[in-house]
Amino acid sequence: MNTSEKIGAVLGGLILIPLAAAILALPTQLLWNGCLVPAVDGIHSIGFWQALGLNFLFTILFKNTNNSKKNA
Repeated sequence: MNTSEKIGAVLGGLILIPLAAAILALPTQLLWNGCLVPAVDGIHSIGFWQALGLNFLFTILFKNTNNSKKNA
């Protein structure tokens, strides 16, 4: 892998990661506002950045940290 391929891979990652986060935040926002707000009293609508924060929080809380491989 030469230098230009490495630079392209880094730039691609820098573009792809925020794009994937944005694509995953929109369904969270729509589901929260469309399902939870009408069903539960006292819950308010959330915006895009709050949905992105929820996705980030759930990633931290529910990430699988078990790296051991089981022999089957």
